[in-house]
Amino acid sequence: MRKRIYLWVPSENVHKPIISNAILDTKVNINILKAKIEPQEAFLILELNGDEEKVDEAIKYLSKYGEIEEISRVIKRDEEKCVDCGACITMCPVEAIKMDEEFNVVFDENECIGCKSCVKVCPFKAIEVDDI
Repeated sequence: MRKRIYLWVPSENVHKPIISNAILDTKVNINILKAKIEPQEAFLILELNGDEEKVDEAIKYLSKYGEIEEISRVIKRDEEKCVDCGACITMCPVEAIKMDEEFNVVFDENECIGCKSCVKVCPFKAIEVDDI
């Protein structure tokens, strides 16, 4: 099972080895897809991989140290505004945006991490990211 989550960590927990302890305690593989760590707080986008019970256990562990929200549908494309120019494709760090064989831009919502790089480069403002 693979699950992606947002994790906000308050200042009192920023300097604790939360992720490494979660990995060691639950045996779940955790990939850090994006992280912004500051003394006042931390924001991470994590991908957890393992069996469902262990992933749930890891989420329960992480929730002791911060606020968690599961990533559901993240990117939205306005079909009327999009002209399939492909400007967004090169900016996606996880290759969630591709061009199909008919040269149409295709979004893979399961791969998106919500980084908003595609939104910033879209010349037609055809992409939105659900804010949390």
